Amino acid sequence: MKFVFRLEAPLRLAHHAEEQAKRALGQAMGILDRHRTTLQTLRDDLESETLAQSIPRSGQIWIQGQNLFLEWTQGQKRKISTAIEAIREAEARVEEARVQLVEKRRAVEVFERLKQRRHAQWKLELSRKELAESSDMAGRRWMAQRRTV
Repeated sequence: MKFVFRLEAPLRLAHHAEEQAKRALGQAMGILDRHRTTLQTLRDDLESETLAQSIPRSGQIWIQGQNLFLEWTQGQKRKISTAIEAIREAEARVEEARVQLVEKRRAVEVFERLKQRRHAQWKLELSRKELAESSDMAGRRWMAQRRTV
């Protein structure tokens, strides 16, 4: 006799949901990493250009160039603010995905523990049946030997 877990289909569905949650977490973490990389690039660009503009120059100062630099700096700061906000949102999505993964993992663990318990019960019942059958056979043999003697 073979062990059959009647809740195998829900267990498979729970495993599938867990895998989907893992993929969703991975995607959310990838998006977060891209936003962080973008933010670091923006900050590096701003810092390098600011350093380049702060180098003492000899001769005439180009006012229009200075105005363009200030506008560019303000634009970079706006992009940095937007990137920081995107990172916050991505971090929230990552946390939400982690929570979902934990919930899905718990569901799988519940089904797996139930399967283990049912399997242990099945083995116990099987051994009891085998013991009962062997006792019954031993009793029959004893009775058969007694009749012949």
